[in-house]
Amino acid sequence: MSGPRLELWRAPTDNDRGASQGGYETSDPVLTLGVGDPTAPSSASRWEARGLDRLTHRLVSVTRTDDGLVQRVRVAAANSGAGVEVTHRWTLTDAGLLLRTDAMPFGGWDVTWPRIGVRIDLPAALLSETASWFGTGPDESYADSSHAARVGRFQAPVSAMTTRYSMPQESGHRPELRTLSVGPITVTTLPDPASGHRAGFTLTPWTAQQVGRAGHPHELPVPDALYLYLDDAQHGLGSRACGLDVLPEHQLWPSARSWSVLLA
Repeated sequence: MSGPRLELWRAPTDNDRGASQGGYETSDPVLTLGVGDPTAPSSASRWEARGLDRLTHRLVSVTRTDDGLVQRVRVAAANSGAGVEVTHRWTLTDAGLLLRTDAMPFGGWDVTWPRIGVRIDLPAALLSETASWFGTGPDESYADSSHAARVGRFQAPVSAMTTRYSMPQESGHRPELRTLSVGPITVTTLPDPASGHRAGFTLTPWTAQQVGRAGHPHELPVPDALYLYLDDAQHGLGSRACGLDVLPEHQLWPSARSWSVLLA
């Protein structure tokens, strides 16, 4: 088990790569009567140009506390002066390890984030396990694609937690997680004190970068780990491959974020 590792990238969806309709990130759809910016490139090309798929991580400091430790990491986007100052606060409790992550963007961010969360690498032996969770389900859902989701208790084989598209892309995100169990590992999210918001999760045999590089399922590498993504938020899906871009209320623009999970 290794991590957490801050992640801003997701494997682009067809809609992320599409640009058949005007873009809403660079032009307000209300002010343009829904047209947006007809010359705007796709979200995926903007993300790639800012190096969000190629983050660099530099450990700044590790400080011991009475009941844990504090890690400070400086994360930078390739080809950019923009980045994120990340603080992981580990606290040993009777119930397990409490992890609070604080992320503060710096520099000239001028593009949305695909996601904001952390990746934890779990042993490959868990690939054959069944995941049980209390949260949204039973299938994936996103900020602008959630009407079919409901809160309940669900379980599914780990192999069925993501969708096998003909062209590999982001899938399997389930927001507002309460508790997740995979083999001997249990993850419990803590609600934000002000809003009650909780982190979501994705369980996948491949990293977002591996999925994004594959043009077909057979190009995905043989899994050697199970990757747990704990996302405070994800950018909406939209329908720009054949329709409208992500609406402003579902866009994920850089901002200070904090979320907490309990690992047991």
